[in-house]
Amino acid sequence: MFNRAKKEEKVFKEVSGLVVCADGVATSTIVRVALKEGLEDMDIEADLEQGRVLDAGRTTKGGNFDFVISTAGTDLEDVDIPIISGVPLLTGIGKDKVFEQIKDVVDKKYAGR
Repeated sequence: MFNRAKKEEKVFKEVSGLVVCADGVATSTIVRVALKEGLEDMDIEADLEQGRVLDAGRTTKGGNFDFVISTAGTDLEDVDIPIISGVPLLTGIGKDKVFEQIKDVVDKKYAGR
């Protein structure tokens, strides 16, 4: 008889984030790509939208986001979900801490499931 190895399927956890920078284009794009790749390595499927830092409050109120990543500071008005600095994903210094913070958000989201 053959011994067929079972193909192991990965179970991805899902998370939704808003990535913001001053104009919603340049650095948020770089950070979004770095986030997507890093989170896939952690078996986390991320739905990431980009936007302007000035619109973060309105955007998060109208969407279903778990966190905000900002390259333009973390003191955002009217945002009541975790705000994480995206600068480490641009510089490479401290990027592990960013992924730890996101993992904490994901763990809280999936706690008790």
